[in-house]
Amino acid sequence: MTSSSWEPQLDSLLPSGPFTSSTGAQAMAEPTEQGPKNPCVSGVTVQLEMKALWEEFNQLGTEMIVTKAGRRMFPTFQVKILGMDTLADYALLMDFVPLDDKRYRYAFHSSAWLVAGKADPTTPGRVHFHPDSPAKGAQWMRQIVSFDKLKLTNNLLDDNGHIILSSMHRYQPRFHVVFVDPRKDSERYAQENFKSFIFTETQFTAVMAYQNHRITQLKIASNPFAKGFRESDPDSWPISPRPLLSVRTRSRSCPCVLKGSTEQEKDPNKAPAFTSRTPVRLHHQLLAPPEALLAPATYRPLTYQGLYPGASSPLRIPRARPTPYPLPNIQADRDQGGLRFPAGLGLLSPTAVRLGPGQDPQ
Repeated sequence: MTSSSWEPQLDSLLPSGPFTSSTGAQAMAEPTEQGPKNPCVSGVTVQLEMKALWEEFNQLGTEMIVTKAGRRMFPTFQVKILGMDTLADYALLMDFVPLDDKRYRYAFHSSAWLVAGKADPTTPGRVHFHPDSPAKGAQWMRQIVSFDKLKLTNNLLDDNGHIILSSMHRYQPRFHVVFVDPRKDSERYAQENFKSFIFTETQFTAVMAYQNHRITQLKIASNPFAKGFRESDPDSWPISPRPLLSVRTRSRSCPCVLKGSTEQEKDPNKAPAFTSRTPVRLHHQLLAPPEALLAPATYRPLTYQGLYPGASSPLRIPRARPTPYPLPNIQADRDQGGLRFPAGLGLLSPTAVRLGPGQDPQ
């Protein structure tokens, strides 16, 4: 099997039957009914990383979020591989199989998962290849293998290669080590060239939103990407940086007084000195000119009237605002007994406008 032909044929290699589970930190061999294995994979052993964290989640009932766009798993599936042929090529992949044929629901009053009925139709079976596949055994054994690119989705029409799962169903991840056989008739030895491993502590329930609040708390506490959800000590908060265009003040008691304002009062021709660390060129580009910086005595905050000239001033003196077109003199027309409108405009009739005292509208 050459490197260009092994990938499409892996679907027929993986058995659909049950696998032997790993009860310790290291997964053991395959069931004996699958026949002998190639020496390149017979001695391969796999150790699950973050086993203690997986077990802690498993005791509570692990939940994994599935979304239409795809969501990464946490804890991330990571393994340490031993016993490979350093010069042989291997491909690593994962798939997910249902644990049973049931659909579940979470009972909040009892904090337990209950059977809600029969499982939904089986979703399209997919496998996720590690991005580095295929690679030499020496490379796989050199460091921990992480499937951090794997994503779970509930979109049956997904075309991004994500693993398709049904919400409220339970699944068991499976890990497979496939030997890339260079022989031309490698299809004859397909069942011998792979070895699979499962870890019972990695089984989970697919959900669209976390059901068990303890799972939510544990994920926030253990996920390094959930720092924003954690409660932190206020004393450990970092000091917020000053704005880029801030100017240091002379006195802490009066932050509105700019340094250099008193010096400018003594010598009006002397420009105020900027003491911030911002370059002088940046100040000239972004700040208002020095003469636009008012002294504290004449400084007034921007008000609503400053934005809208037609509004009344703080002294209740109305400001004149030119009209875009001439308006009728309402006061003069009122003195004459009513407003005069040209006929045919579809406005109120003169009788409706000229209402004398004590008259009610019709």
